[in-house]
Amino acid sequence: MVEELFYYLLNTTQMQAVILAAGKGTRMHPLTLEKPKQLIQAAGKPIIDHIISSLPKEITEVIVVVGYKGDMIIDYCGDEFCGRTMHYVWQHNPLGTAHALEQARHLLHESFLLMYGDDLVDGTAIGRALQHKSCLLAYEHPDPRAFGVIELKDDGTLKTIVEKPENPATNLVSASGLVLHTDLFDYYNEWPETGERYITHALNRYAQDHPVHIEQLAFWYPMNSLEQLKEAEKSLQSL
Repeated sequence: MVEELFYYLLNTTQMQAVILAAGKGTRMHPLTLEKPKQLIQAAGKPIIDHIISSLPKEITEVIVVVGYKGDMIIDYCGDEFCGRTMHYVWQHNPLGTAHALEQARHLLHESFLLMYGDDLVDGTAIGRALQHKSCLLAYEHPDPRAFGVIELKDDGTLKTIVEKPENPATNLVSASGLVLHTDLFDYYNEWPETGERYITHALNRYAQDHPVHIEQLAFWYPMNSLEQLKEAEKSLQSL
């Protein structure tokens, strides 16, 4: 714990965040036919506004991985947004989340926050996650079978993430938000034969050698469909 605190004091005065925002958002048609999902309005402002404004003050630089209609995101956010310096990299081929993150590799240093560009989570939990070198944000879900289910080691750190298990070992699921270290890229060496590369694959191998802490979210609003968007809007309006 002392080592973790020392690391936190050294490295969280200024940190980077990466937001993955390259997907086409096909499940959000017709809203995404004319704009990327991140610019769809939710409770009066675009989704990307909610995400970036929820980031803790320690996050001073944001890197957005863009793809589908990415120029619209760049034009909207510009060089500075919500008091943060903005950078952009492109994922031209949809080859998975690990591939998307790799496009930002040359801009990253030490630990950074990774967020998905269609999920909203509470900033308080993000702040706690920043205290660790590596951390996974988790959410207790009543039916975890449709998600990546988190299994824990005896010390409470990550053992593995099992995608969509029929018989989940826990009800903790992997939500949007991870604090990762650039040494994760050392585990970018084995991939399934499907062709797409996902962060979960590398993170499971990384967790065998390094502690990945878990912080639980008070709320998590994924917006991967029109139905989820409506649910998220209701919740945001009540906050």
